[in-house]
Amino acid sequence: MLRGGNAPYQYSLNGSDYQNSNVFTGLTRGPYKVYVIGRDGCQPVIKDFLILNLINTITPNGDGRNDVLDYSDLRIKDQVSIEVVDRYGAAVYKSSGNNYKWDGKSGGRNLSTGTYWYIIKWIEPDTKLPVSHAGWLLIKNRE
Repeated sequence: MLRGGNAPYQYSLNGSDYQNSNVFTGLTRGPYKVYVIGRDGCQPVIKDFLILNLINTITPNGDGRNDVLDYSDLRIKDQVSIEVVDRYGAAVYKSSGNNYKWDGKSGGRNLSTGTYWYIIKWIEPDTKLPVSHAGWLLIKNRE
């Protein structure tokens, strides 16, 4: 049986409740699967997608809230790299392997409260297109 089928298409986030529109509202941040099927009964095409939670503040004080920069949801992407630099451009964190969490430390020591800069890059698995996000990050430590 063919995959995807012929237009017009229907769309689902759970593989059973389909709608005519490819717009889904009220989604929270995190990973999802979308199912796309033609009305001719073919098998659905299933694609992973992600609503990325871009974090701009961490407070690594051990209270269990906002203690780490956590981009674990990026595990569905290829060639992910995360780098955090200080205001002078010196790297204070670079991701390695599939570890996409950072505790606000550099060399095992807490960084000073301040503004840092990040760049997150990856390759989209299906299209092989590069994606990057850059911005600032506030680290608030108790001094």
